[in-house]
Amino acid sequence: RGFHQHLEYKPLVNARAHQLGKDRRILNDRLSGQYRRYLDVLKFHPKLGDEDLLAVSYYLLLQDRVGEGLNFFAKVRREKITEKLQYEYMATYADFYKGELASARQRASKYADYPVDRWQNLFREALAQLDEIDGKGVKPVDDENREQVQDVLASSEPGLELEVEKGEISIHARNLKDCTVNYYPMDVELLFSRKPFVKDDTEHFTSIVPNLSRTISLPKGKEAHSFPVPDEFADRNVMVEVVAAGIREAKAYYANDLKVQLVENYGQVRVAHSETGKPLPETYVKVYA
Repeated sequence: RGFHQHLEYKPLVNARAHQLGKDRRILNDRLSGQYRRYLDVLKFHPKLGDEDLLAVSYYLLLQDRVGEGLNFFAKVRREKITEKLQYEYMATYADFYKGELASARQRASKYADYPVDRWQNLFREALAQLDEIDGKGVKPVDDENREQVQDVLASSEPGLELEVEKGEISIHARNLKDCTVNYYPMDVELLFSRKPFVKDDTEHFTSIVPNLSRTISLPKGKEAHSFPVPDEFADRNVMVEVVAAGIREAKAYYANDLKVQLVENYGQVRVAHSETGKPLPETYVKVYA
């Protein structure tokens, strides 16, 4: 009577990140039943003790009720509980949410060689996460853990993203040493007449020889790399294509200072200067149905 066994849920993925409606619902049936049974135990306590506060914070964090969970955890007095190791892991976990990464590393390092493998791995996983945040790459704590091995493999895959705005080309690359940037000048009037939605269709440029190609060396240890559109295309409409390791990204760059706002419900178009925000007295508009 009054005894309650706490359970661990691994993995636990909540289907919703935010509350839906007035009442909170725990969609995981087993967690919901476990949580309600624990509330039945607590209602016989005249007040919450430190071990109760630790357990409540655990159940709230399981539900992604982070703010409430951290508030309850802050009330726990470490010297009043016997679960010192569990407290230290919860404190490490809480440090991630609070952005106190130095504190998290200090705690996790203290228990990285704990003699029980299960707890040792948990603290080492926290250290591995901190190393990844610091840009040191992803390393598996347990080589037989499929999820950790998958994380390592995913982190080694090449990645490439492209943005072209205000005369500047921004490349976000992962695990790439260099890339080729191709430039295709566009006759916007002709293209829009033949294919008005060219902005979302860049495939037909793959069969055309680019007017200019340059190989760009990407900085090591840094994902973002930016450089201006070449002078010869600064005042021209151009399709920018970036190719590396079998990955292709392309974006259209329009050499204008227009900011276009479309009010779909009323069928209105507002055209303003992109810098000043002032409406333009004259604009040339083509409409396609």
